[in-house]
Amino acid sequence: MLLKKELRLTLRSLTYWLSVLFIGVFLLTQLGSDFFSLKQPKPNQNDYGIARTTNRKDIQRQTLFKLLQQYSNQSYNTYPLGFLKVVKPSKSDQTAIKKILEHSTGKTINELNQAQSREGNGYSQIDPIIMATKIPVARNYSYPSFEEDMKEVEGLIGKGSDFSKNTYLNQSLKQLTYQEAVKNFRTILTKDRVSGAFARMTCDYLGIILALVPVFVAVTVVLRDKRAKSQLIIYSKSISTFKLYGTRFLATFLLLLLPIILFSLLPAVQSVYIAQKYQHPGDLLLFYQYILGWTIPTIVAIVGISFLLTTVFNGLVSVLFQLCIWLISSMMSGRQIVGKIGLNLIPRFNNIGSHDVFKSIFYELVINRTFWFLVGLLCFMVSCILADLKRKGTMRYGNPN
Repeated sequence: MLLKKELRLTLRSLTYWLSVLFIGVFLLTQLGSDFFSLKQPKPNQNDYGIARTTNRKDIQRQTLFKLLQQYSNQSYNTYPLGFLKVVKPSKSDQTAIKKILEHSTGKTINELNQAQSREGNGYSQIDPIIMATKIPVARNYSYPSFEEDMKEVEGLIGKGSDFSKNTYLNQSLKQLTYQEAVKNFRTILTKDRVSGAFARMTCDYLGIILALVPVFVAVTVVLRDKRAKSQLIIYSKSISTFKLYGTRFLATFLLLLLPIILFSLLPAVQSVYIAQKYQHPGDLLLFYQYILGWTIPTIVAIVGISFLLTTVFNGLVSVLFQLCIWLISSMMSGRQIVGKIGLNLIPRFNNIGSHDVFKSIFYELVINRTFWFLVGLLCFMVSCILADLKRKGTMRYGNPN
């Protein structure tokens, strides 16, 4: 009965319905038509897409190509906090970078610029991968030397540049051949059964929005008694604090999970439709295994943290705190939006496919999701203890008597 009452009260909340609306609009607009872009490769197409390369020469060429362009522009792009910061180098920094370019390529800057002008009139917006293949690499220039030089460049212009190891490894690309495109397509059909690939992309977007929106619903639930001026009545009831808070936590969790299940039904059905289009069975169960395993820990974490902070500070401090956590988590991913995990609240996998990448980070993702699930439960338990102290008069407005 108490759970039913809490569900009903939250369902009457305008904040809840605005949150649901925001989640739905965000998810459906972000997904767009991405899923229908999955098409079987055909021979003699002009483009089969791109993928990360592990070829060291390609990594060197593409990174040195970017370095030459930014050296010529006398400005370097960095993302120290996830946002673009253009760095203007000093003359000494430019001289040091010039030396790196010349000894790594075996050419002078003038020779490099002339070659680039002949090939594509400077930086090619159409196909920078092809342009980068024209950058020479000196015969005696080893890959370890390249890594050391990029460390020096990063030291000169700052963190978060195109020349940090994590960035150039993830942004060095290759154009797929027909055979590679066919292999990737078959992997999506057979190993991911389409549904798995679609689910990872859906979870990526859900992770972004669920790392923030639930805080508003949770704060509303915890502050409900204060707004209704019924705290004294609640405090005098015989019901235990753990039962009261536990019921509210469960009701909040269920009402946040329900729209996720419903909104994700559209991409789930799309995945089955596209799989059947290519004579392969889709898998709704697999799709929702991803959805539940990926999103439940986020909801539990945000609701638990919000319960704790709202109980302690008896206000909207938790909203500001969660906004900070959301911004930090978003910036932690930087420009790596496929396979960026760690202990980030928002694990990223913004790609349809990349089964091998997902397989390589699966256990890291399990640890991540388990960590945030436990953080949420711990915060909830602490909030129950503190709320109980408030009811007994031992604690008032977060400060001991």
